[in-house]
Amino acid sequence: MTDTATYIDQSSSFLDNYNAYCEQHRHAPVVLDRQVLFGTPETIETHAAELRDANVRFFIGVDIPTAQMAQLYGSDAMAGLYGSRDDIVVTNFDSQFRDDLQVSDLQQLSAQVCADPALVAYLWNNSHLMRLMAKQLADSNDMSQCLHRYANAYRGANAYTLTHTERFQAFNDLLTLFHMTNPQGRVLVLAESHTAESMLALLISTLLKRDTQVRVQQAYQFVMSLLDTAPAQPVRTERIFLNAGLTGYVEAVKKFNAIHGRRRTTTTNYGAQSGHTNETKRSMRYVPAAAQLAPVETGKRARAD
Repeated sequence: MTDTATYIDQSSSFLDNYNAYCEQHRHAPVVLDRQVLFGTPETIETHAAELRDANVRFFIGVDIPTAQMAQLYGSDAMAGLYGSRDDIVVTNFDSQFRDDLQVSDLQQLSAQVCADPALVAYLWNNSHLMRLMAKQLADSNDMSQCLHRYANAYRGANAYTLTHTERFQAFNDLLTLFHMTNPQGRVLVLAESHTAESMLALLISTLLKRDTQVRVQQAYQFVMSLLDTAPAQPVRTERIFLNAGLTGYVEAVKKFNAIHGRRRTTTTNYGAQSGHTNETKRSMRYVPAAAQLAPVETGKRARAD
């Protein structure tokens, strides 16, 4: 009988077994808290079952090129998670991407990205889902008590070029929007590695937002303690501890809390909305002409739309 831990070879050295374990778990999702997991783009392909079991419905890329995020969004691995891309929302932070996109006009958007079908589909579909969420929540809640920025800030392109404190504000606002939209849906934050400093700083900001008495070093040690294996590359901690955007964000949170109290979060179950709303979500999707000619295999949980 074959043991479930098939990667362990009893005849191999401890170092060989450890290296095999590290390789198998190199892209495994790591749980930060009840809402957030973090990983790499490869996590979606190699640990899809874990993401489904965790009910991950939202994805945030950090300093992954938007073109790469578009390819990931269009991949069979992403489509196969739940059988339909209508069931997920993907956003990303890319300071090198253009910030003047007109995502409300399909023809103009296509021209702006040189008719790249993957980019058009990624930006068009997810920007419109973000617009739906932001509008629905703003219509039924006082978002000034929930978000750092105005809700309208999230009704444009789903690729954000923000830097410094604004990036931290937007990242935490996205987590709030996603939680208010679907309290059961979890978020996977993606970077090129589990220890990318830009992602670690954002994850740490969520912990400091929750408790401003926690120090950055303490939050960093907590996040690093969640990793099963040692980092492949040394973490340049000065990019976290001396991050002016992170420091500015925490100070802004403290100031807001002192005046208004902690930001509140109410929830609206977006998945339980009317069939009309769900049909609207589907009708806004951009499908490249080639995809319309032949059906795409969408995995085990394919859904008949």
